[in-house]
Amino acid sequence: MKKTLLLLCFFGSFFYARSQSYFGFRDDNYAGIQSAIFNPSAIAASKYSADVTLFSASGTGQNDLYSVNFASILDGSYDFDTEANKNFKSNNRGNFNIDVLGPSVMFNITPVHSMAIFTRVRSITNIVDVNGQLVDEVNKDTDFSNSFMIQGGNPNGVTNSWAEIGASYATVLLDRDDNFIKGGITVKYLMAGVNGYLNGNDISVAFNRNNANPQQSEYYSTGTLRTAASYDYDNGEDPKFDAGSAGVGVDLGFTYEYQTNCHTCIGNRYKFKLAASITDIGKLNYKNVVENTYNLNGRVTQDDIESADNIFEFFNANYTKVSSRKGIQANLPTALHTNFDWNINQKFYLNLSTDFSLVDAKKVNGTAIANSVSFTPRYETRQFSFYVPVTYMQYSGTQIGAGFRAGPLFVGSGTLFTNLFSNSSKGCNIYAGLKIPIYQNYN
Repeated sequence: MKKTLLLLCFFGSFFYARSQSYFGFRDDNYAGIQSAIFNPSAIAASKYSADVTLFSASGTGQNDLYSVNFASILDGSYDFDTEANKNFKSNNRGNFNIDVLGPSVMFNITPVHSMAIFTRVRSITNIVDVNGQLVDEVNKDTDFSNSFMIQGGNPNGVTNSWAEIGASYATVLLDRDDNFIKGGITVKYLMAGVNGYLNGNDISVAFNRNNANPQQSEYYSTGTLRTAASYDYDNGEDPKFDAGSAGVGVDLGFTYEYQTNCHTCIGNRYKFKLAASITDIGKLNYKNVVENTYNLNGRVTQDDIESADNIFEFFNANYTKVSSRKGIQANLPTALHTNFDWNINQKFYLNLSTDFSLVDAKKVNGTAIANSVSFTPRYETRQFSFYVPVTYMQYSGTQIGAGFRAGPLFVGSGTLFTNLFSNSSKGCNIYAGLKIPIYQNYN
């Protein structure tokens, strides 16, 4: 199977994404439903009478092994093997996320009670504790060093995708003098998608090149490996959504505002606001997941790798299966989000937000986000917003992006400026959406 299989076999492919979405835009007071998926209390006392999202999507990738020049990649002149900067560690990491919001609606029931109903599809992939030098060696296809011996350690990788139908409720809990508090809850019915994971223990790999016949070059490995998938790969079944498996998720959030503006004034009443939420409390029950454990003590050739149709066929054909079990629970990427927003003068804002995983990324089949801190200057009016998020990402360092909202359209990237002007980008993010905003009459 080409070098892609080899990368997967030894826990490689490092262009991954993080699970946070909509950098900059989600903090906008006119973000509507896109803010509710991070904190359900945001929709109470909203700027909208109703907010109908037709479609929005966000995708993000980051890693701490490879850094590249995106401008050169886009013009087709970039040679990844020779020009990419490499940061080899024994525990390189990466993370990948796709977040798609389908037809969704938010509306005010009364001035202090609001609801939202949304549809959403998500996919998250984590890979942690992978030996970067091993990834780089096997990524060279047949152009390896004459030999190498690398300790692979205890790599852990998981991919999890699912669909959600969610209902959010938020209300004003306190509105007295200068103090304003609102709270919200989201309950989500989860439809299981594709789940799979790899977990290694004390893995090592040695390579001996056969100069006369590179296809007979040999890999000698030791250690054990657990693999699992939510489809019957043993019998040649392709990946597909697991319609018979499901779960339930919950989000909780609160917002405090210190208000100095009158109730009927145009613009936001608060001078600053503080918000906190915990999202994705829950699990998916995959009834059909099959976990196999393999003893990796043995050898394979380059030809064995390239002739396999998929990763599971490769392990079944070349290593001893020592145990097997069926039925797995997959956690949601439970996370704590905090937000501080300072209203400087009704049009200019400064925002500080954080995202912290409450799931250990080293957990077997543990879906987790990468921790981050974002500082975002924002210009905001009723019809238009512009923001420049500066984000420290756990795996890829500091990224600078930009985005805007213009009426029903919003477009942005949490890594735009970094990708355009840096020669060593470790992450990439882009998002866009289209909605029908129905504004409040008084602000």
